[in-house]
Amino acid sequence: MNLSEKQFAVVGLGRFGSALCEELREQGAQVLALDIAEDKVAKLVDTVSHAVVADCSNEATIAELKLDEYDIVMVSIGDDVNASILTTLVLKEAGVRTVWVKAKDKFHAKILNKIGADKIISPERDMGIRIARNMLDKRVFDYLSLGSGLAIAEVVITREHFGMPLGQHICVKKSTIEVLAVKRGPSIHKDFGLDTPLEMGDILIVAGAEDELAERLKHL
Repeated sequence: MNLSEKQFAVVGLGRFGSALCEELREQGAQVLALDIAEDKVAKLVDTVSHAVVADCSNEATIAELKLDEYDIVMVSIGDDVNASILTTLVLKEAGVRTVWVKAKDKFHAKILNKIGADKIISPERDMGIRIARNMLDKRVFDYLSLGSGLAIAEVVITREHFGMPLGQHICVKKSTIEVLAVKRGPSIHKDFGLDTPLEMGDILIVAGAEDELAERLKHL
């Protein structure tokens, strides 16, 4: 299925929801933008496939909009935690196949998990972790927690590890951490052998247990 055949609905058109709508549409997906505020909906009328003023905590509204036919419904309601929880619950009970939700904090996330949200996004927390990793060591180009105790990181090869075989790098030597790919210049290579010498500027894309990965990154 190509992107033009995928259908996404975004409930809540604050900065996060609006940016999400714009990016999804720019990539060619079909996007339905929803909010109870008419002014927010009006701003996206010319951007998305459809923009509708609607209260998605109402079962009749969900049925009328046929949200159960969408690939993913994203609930990005801002500070109104109660509205976010109620909307998520009603969407799941209405048979919407996949519901993603933006969580305000860890307590909000716990409730969303209990009521069946398929994926919970904590943008401020996730971005904070990524920026902190980069602040601690600029060789950690990017870091992302995957949930379930797993994480993925992009590690830049510096002079210290220049010429070292891939298999001896501290991120992968004697560990369960896996090298998913090596980015060298504009190309991404998935078939580098462990005896491949590293070059300055190479970026290792590695994944593994979050605790082990975090510990090993400290010693880069």
